[in-house]
Amino acid sequence: MQAIQVEQNEGLVTITLDRPERKNAINAAMWNELDETLREAAIDPAVRALCLTGAGGNFSAGADLSGDGAGNGLTGRGSQPIVQEMRTIGDIILRLYRLPKPTVAAVDGVAVGVALGFVLACDLVLASDRARFSEIFTRRGLALDGGTSWLLPHRVGIAKAKQLAFFADMIDAREAESIGLVNEVVPAAELPEKAREWSQRLAHGPTLALGLSKRLLDASPAITLEKALEDEARAQHITYSSQDLREGMMAYAERREPKFEGR
Repeated sequence: MQAIQVEQNEGLVTITLDRPERKNAINAAMWNELDETLREAAIDPAVRALCLTGAGGNFSAGADLSGDGAGNGLTGRGSQPIVQEMRTIGDIILRLYRLPKPTVAAVDGVAVGVALGFVLACDLVLASDRARFSEIFTRRGLALDGGTSWLLPHRVGIAKAKQLAFFADMIDAREAESIGLVNEVVPAAELPEKAREWSQRLAHGPTLALGLSKRLLDASPAITLEKALEDEARAQHITYSSQDLREGMMAYAERREPKFEGR
């Protein structure tokens, strides 16, 4: 039985974490299926956007710390030091963050611990009005992981990130929206349709230009304006060779909506 469900339609890949009986806690099978799916999505030209969500009314309760029952550790790759396990998990988070296509997290119910890392590694975050978020690590005597020590302060600022990390409080969707952790909150019944709408808009967009813009924005906190301007010039040089640029210009001249092909 698969631990995630993967659907591909019209350029959009939707990944659903699918262990609803455990609130989609991420076990070894899920780690490995996510790793493989993200690798393929990164290099498949037919994939133009990605949506990550959870089944059964929750996003994910975080990592399944019980292991696989056979002594193979969190990721099912054999007994090894926890630092190696964390590096494996970190590579998967980084793969999602650096995906050269736009990503959307659609969050219903809980998103805690390393699952919050997955949410923050996505470009846009939609939440239902019953979604809840927590940096739950200190309640278990753990330090931060899942990339949240970097992703969270970049999203909400260092002071708020420390508050969320130190106290590990559960915050609701409206508070998450108010501090910039999520982009928009919608009624739970409308979340699937809204996530599909946003994701399909991205999947039908100019994939090359979106990927370049994503990289520029992600790099912005660590560089100067001068470096940003030079990076923009190089990115624009790349887009000028794309089919999507020609289509965009032609659509503008013909007063119609462009039909981008992602190349």
